Amino acid sequence: MVTKEQWMREAESASNHYLNLNDGGFDEQMKAYFSSCNFEEKSITYGFPTQNWQINERGGIHGGAIAGMFDTAFGITANFIAGKNEAATVDMAISFLRGLEIGDTCEIKVITVKAGRSMIRLRAEMTCNESGKLIASGTGSWMPL
Repeated sequence: MVTKEQWMREAESASNHYLNLNDGGFDEQMKAYFSSCNFEEKSITYGFPTQNWQINERGGIHGGAIAGMFDTAFGITANFIAGKNEAATVDMAISFLRGLEIGDTCEIKVITVKAGRSMIRLRAEMTCNESGKLIASGTGSWMPL
């Protein structure tokens, strides 16, 4: 049985590993960072700064960039849960509630719904750090490889 302290250490360590691969990949371009985790909720929270390349024609953050932030947060959490096997996205749905502006920083809290051997089910909420408002929510499934 994994203790609370072990789980929290491993969640942060695995998150930092995936966020710092230095491979020039998508997750690196998102500039995400580990923010916190909660053993009781089985949640991990990641921070995301907004960046100029993410803007839409209105000057806010493009919905695709927001979806990318969710996929990064979900994927890292799913890989942590899957352990050495890692995990692949099966499906993901995002509900946009309000805009996110350039210059804002947001956090995505990913909560484990089910951590099975054949399927990992997650849900998440994105909150703007500056306003404290909920920006978007999402759900998804990942398959351990």
